[in-house]
Amino acid sequence: MPPHLPRPSSLRSILTTTTTTTTPPTIRTFVTIPPESPHYIRIPEPKQSKGPPPPRIRGHLPVPREIFPHRTSGPRLTSPAHLIKTMPISRAERRGRPPGSAAAALHRRDAASRRTALSTGLQSLWERKQAADARASRLSALQGDANRAAALAPDALDDVLTRGTVRLSTAAVTAVVADPERFERAEAARQRHAGIVGAKAEARRDALAQLYVAASEFIVDEAELAERVARLFDPEHHAYRKTQAGQNIWTAQGVPISVIQTRREAGDLSKAKGLVTRTTNRQKKVAEELTGGKL
Repeated sequence: MPPHLPRPSSLRSILTTTTTTTTPPTIRTFVTIPPESPHYIRIPEPKQSKGPPPPRIRGHLPVPREIFPHRTSGPRLTSPAHLIKTMPISRAERRGRPPGSAAAALHRRDAASRRTALSTGLQSLWERKQAADARASRLSALQGDANRAAALAPDALDDVLTRGTVRLSTAAVTAVVADPERFERAEAARQRHAGIVGAKAEARRDALAQLYVAASEFIVDEAELAERVARLFDPEHHAYRKTQAGQNIWTAQGVPISVIQTRREAGDLSKAKGLVTRTTNRQKKVAEELTGGKL
């Protein structure tokens, strides 16, 4: 014997009972947000960003049909001839026969009502179109008059008071007059350029002379390189000096120069320079001028 299948009414009652007795799911109070989530660090947002989003509009409305495409369409569509042609009267009604039944009378009343509604609707639409066209023409004329008046209006007082005093005769002349001192300016520019080029050439010669003087201390073979490395990296390099024994590079070459001392030497504001130092610098400059290179 096949099993008994429940009826739809009993299934509906069971589903209803189950739905009504179901408890809502438990919502977790503490939600674990991973560090890679943008909501891991809570940043206060401005109030402007909490506005309601614009509603989503599905689809699009059709383009309304132009009922009166031409100027002559209104009188033609609102005339009785067009009404009779659109919704003609039956032959029996034209001949003046009474309706043969209640249904025929109802059909005649409905047809007359539709003719009246069509005539009234077309007439109202034509009047609305005429009013809209007149309003658009009036606004266009007003805007054109305003633009024309603004274009032909005299200059404002603030423009007149702040305008530069330029004569019409001067403004009408647009020809470029040649500079009478153009040759003198060109000669001065040539001399200035020649001075710049000479200074650059002198700087290159000084750099070459310095390189030539410094080349006497260059290491050119492996023997000199090995001797220099052994001497500089000797553990007792700073321990033996001519005057006193040292412990580090400071005692060998002196304390590093300070910032204030550097500024004083750059600005030549040091008062500690003696006569010997000034004489040595003077002799060095004279030798550089005579030899044509820096020492």
